[in-house]
Amino acid sequence: MHTCRRFMSYICAGLMTAAAVSGCGGSSTNETIPTTVAVFNSHSLIFRNNTAMTMGYNAFGQLGDNSLENRAVATKVSGLGHMTGGAIGAEHTLAFSNHTSVVMAWGYNAYGQLGSLSVPASINDGFSRIPVSAQLERPVTGVAAGGFHSLGVANGSIYAWGYNGYGQVGNGDTTDQNIPVKLDNYTGASLNIAKAVAAGGYHSAALLNNGTVYAWGDNSYGQLAFSPNSTARSSVPVKVPVPVTAGQVEEIAAGGKFTLALEVVRDAFNKIVGQTLWGWGFAGVGQLGIDPASPTLPKRQSGNDSAYTRTPVAVRSIPTADGTTIVIKKFVAGTDHILLLLGARDSNASDGSWTVEAVGYNYFGQLGDNMGLGGTSTEIGSFVFVHTLDTSGTGNLTGVTDIAAFGQHSLAKVGDVWYGWGNNDMGQLGNPAPTSFAENPKIPVPVQGL
Repeated sequence: MHTCRRFMSYICAGLMTAAAVSGCGGSSTNETIPTTVAVFNSHSLIFRNNTAMTMGYNAFGQLGDNSLENRAVATKVSGLGHMTGGAIGAEHTLAFSNHTSVVMAWGYNAYGQLGSLSVPASINDGFSRIPVSAQLERPVTGVAAGGFHSLGVANGSIYAWGYNGYGQVGNGDTTDQNIPVKLDNYTGASLNIAKAVAAGGYHSAALLNNGTVYAWGDNSYGQLAFSPNSTARSSVPVKVPVPVTAGQVEEIAAGGKFTLALEVVRDAFNKIVGQTLWGWGFAGVGQLGIDPASPTLPKRQSGNDSAYTRTPVAVRSIPTADGTTIVIKKFVAGTDHILLLLGARDSNASDGSWTVEAVGYNYFGQLGDNMGLGGTSTEIGSFVFVHTLDTSGTGNLTGVTDIAAFGQHSLAKVGDVWYGWGNNDMGQLGNPAPTSFAENPKIPVPVQGL
């Protein structure tokens, strides 16, 4: 618990420094793990034909290839079959198949975040280089991974396990849990009809089938969307007052210290006629795209640690739509940035027109607009959405069918090829491109090894 608290400022901070990313404790031998955690969210998980592939930092076994060696190309995870989806935490990885009642987990387990008693929950030897099983009670339909905790949805029920120092497990106390705990009714409202879960650095969120959003854990920056300021955490789920109007929240996501919810308005034929992406929490490097004091204006200051909102604000709004109106097809969050997958309302992914826009922290080039450190701009973040460029840097990336964001890097799938951009110091883009800070890819490069 001491180590986790000690490094909280790094995993959730808007301004990650070079020392935080590549400092002490960042290496391991084939048999031992680092004695401290100093590198966070520096690996990736993608899928090729439902096969889990990982790349990047591996000092805690989070790549699942039965080694502790970093990989700069995509590597198949050992011992897994057909997988439906997954998530990464600071130093651990989750994957699931919705035909089974287990979550497969590997990597660091100091706080029980793997959810298996077969792996010690200790700082010195709590890790697994291969997947182990976290048992839920029903078929799994979704997972999320926070800094050092994990979440799952099975048959509409929410499960949580791992580090609980901020109440992010949501079971009413702050004791770490090394096996999945089913969240019961702690708030007077049923949480057993859940649709999805999301996890930030030290907070958690859930979307219920009726469109209601709940959050729990750390609230230091308003990521639970409740006041007063002195209420820094909640160990039980609390309802988030998302100001929906004519629609309903259909998707959620979480970054390091912020939370997102997508309200969708549909007509009588179930067609999208409007969308609003709501966000709350830390906004100091542009990740909410707004000034909390004046939501209609882009924020102009960068790196302000006090810039946050406890009230959900509109990050992006889509007006009443027809078949050609561009809508949000998917959205994901890294530690301090957001990616949107955009396409015409009535289009599908095969038409080759879908694009990516991004907002937020851009020091490592994770927005993909050829800016960031060493680029043509001195800004470390963008408070307005920008287009992710193509591999030549001369036009927008098109033909995108899927997106992912982890830590300070981003990924997109075009056809059968995954591309990555942003921080690549540990090979997390799956491309042995230059890994110095000044040379991190600021436009997409292809993932190798697929």
